[in-house]
Amino acid sequence: MSRTFEHLLGRTLHAGIVVSTSLLALGLLLALTTPGAPADLLLHAGLLVLMATPMARVLLSCAEYVRQRDWLFAASALGVLIVLAVTIWQACLNA
Repeated sequence: MSRTFEHLLGRTLHAGIVVSTSLLALGLLLALTTPGAPADLLLHAGLLVLMATPMARVLLSCAEYVRQRDWLFAASALGVLIVLAVTIWQACLNA
């Protein structure tokens, strides 16, 4: 993988962590001051972004492997992406 692609992955993971941390911090602050639906919404959104961050990394990797025509790694990344998607879907259903 190229350094440019690795830089893109790093920026994607960094952005996911920053957004997730911000949402969780705001939700926690709001929950401590005025508990209710808005705080719960922010906390749930923060957790979803946190769970989706690795998924974005795998999706980008899968696209890069397809671009490189590395079908074995593309299929492996797709399998991981499916497992992550099912896990997040189940977590949302049970929340």
